[in-house]
Amino acid sequence: MIKQGLIVFFLLISFNVFSQEDVYVLDDSSNETSSTFSDDKGFNWNRVTVGGGLGLTFGDITIIEVAPNFGYYLTDNILAGVGVNYTYYGDKRTAFNTTIYGGRVYGEYLFNNMPLLAHVETELINLEWTATERKNIVNVYVGGGLKQRLSGSSYIYMLGLWNLNETKESILIQQPNPVIRVGFAIGL
Repeated sequence: MIKQGLIVFFLLISFNVFSQEDVYVLDDSSNETSSTFSDDKGFNWNRVTVGGGLGLTFGDITIIEVAPNFGYYLTDNILAGVGVNYTYYGDKRTAFNTTIYGGRVYGEYLFNNMPLLAHVETELINLEWTATERKNIVNVYVGGGLKQRLSGSSYIYMLGLWNLNETKESILIQQPNPVIRVGFAIGL
């Protein structure tokens, strides 16, 4: 897991090293940033992003996770969005399998001229609690991470999040704090 995280980290850095545009130069007055979006009032498709994450683990334990999300830039730096997630979990050793599903609402602040972002999120997930009962769990995450701009309003990211509502139930369905996520956002 640590090796995979380091590989993703170095890939993110390598995109910046081979970039032709100095996007993240600090205190460079010649690199004035203008608004990425037009000044139109109302809904603007140029402010919409789609993205998310995909997780796959195979072996004695199989985990398949699909987590698409949709965001909208409220300003050039503030992104608000919603997402859904579906996870299949199967353990061959105990012949146990289950599905976990839910949704999330999130907000991000993307810093100008820096490869950083701040992230807050509330997630509601539904999981099998007993053989006959499912349970809803609410998780509240705060944290931040690195982003690498691809073009326009598109970027890839790696987040480190802290679950403020960590309980024994939330630990059962995912790794304990901190939660590491890697994903992408593609501007339309």
